[in-house]
Amino acid sequence: MKPARSLLNVSLAMVVSTSAHGQQQHSPGKLSPPSAPAFEVRLSADPNLSVTFPQALPAIATQCDLDGAPYVKVAAVDGWEILGFTSKGVVTFTKSQMTDIPQPSIENFFVGSSVNVLVTGIENARQEEVVYTDEEGKPLKLLQTKGEPRDYIARFDRDGSYRGALKLDSDFHPLQVAAFDSGTFVAAGLDDSKKPRVALLNSSGQIVKYLEMPKDLESVKSAEKSFSKSGSDVIAMFTQLYSADGLVLLVRAGTTLIYEIQESGEVRAVKAMFPGGMAIDHLVPSDRNWIVAARSRPLDAQSESIYEVHPETGAVVAKYRILKTDSSSATVSCQSQNSFSGIDHQEGRLTVLKGSAEPAKEKLPGRE
Repeated sequence: MKPARSLLNVSLAMVVSTSAHGQQQHSPGKLSPPSAPAFEVRLSADPNLSVTFPQALPAIATQCDLDGAPYVKVAAVDGWEILGFTSKGVVTFTKSQMTDIPQPSIENFFVGSSVNVLVTGIENARQEEVVYTDEEGKPLKLLQTKGEPRDYIARFDRDGSYRGALKLDSDFHPLQVAAFDSGTFVAAGLDDSKKPRVALLNSSGQIVKYLEMPKDLESVKSAEKSFSKSGSDVIAMFTQLYSADGLVLLVRAGTTLIYEIQESGEVRAVKAMFPGGMAIDHLVPSDRNWIVAARSRPLDAQSESIYEVHPETGAVVAKYRILKTDSSSATVSCQSQNSFSGIDHQEGRLTVLKGSAEPAKEKLPGRE
């Protein structure tokens, strides 16, 4: 079974770009690569994949499964839970299913051939009275759960069936996790000294080794520059992991490096050749080339452009514009089989959006 976001298919954009290049005539000494072709994606609602969800609560679309179905992390009454908008309906993954984790709290998740959820539990949990001072200066007594925090990976089948949890090593705090089909993992987080690290874990969740990331110091410094007042914990928090053709991709927001990680622990760094001043915000999981949402200013969605990047060279081979109504809060979740999927959250509903890329009718705004 092919993992989501594989790189097996040749990009249509790459074919168009190559063809255009072959038709152009250049005089000696003036050779230059053709500009990347531009596409527009108009997203439309899928009425069969929509659920009621309070407008005031956050919903974060971050993953897609092997079929391109989006998964969303949503706020619930007692923490976070995960919704999968699959072809068989909406599947819910909750912490109430994690009966083997003490006091579970969902942090992040990863979807591949299964759903793996990064969870913080509290061992030896106990209730202690804590005294605060309210706005009027009066003492306010509350009960607070105390204990030893511990990290776990909770494993689910994509139909929502719970398969049990793995307890992780205590000297490494993962903030992101990804899984290979064999059951081994890559985790990104902080070690005991609060240094950002990337670890290879075995199928029991134990650390095999920390990975050597080429040009990682350059990447961390770039992230520090982008988020000038951020510490290493924030840099680690903005590290993201994705699946790609049996491999794992790692990016850090505010940088231009994409890391390709093999199950053996071998790492390859590719520099994305964005126009000047642009840096990665996140990847849009894809089943062909790498599709990257890049911004000229961190945390500024208005400066965002979406580029398709060749996984071998880092060259930009296409640019995309997502068309949506002014009232839409749609976010693109992934691209699969030439179709883009997204999630819209408005009027008290979460709705799946779908659309195909068509050649742009006019020049796209932004940097070339």
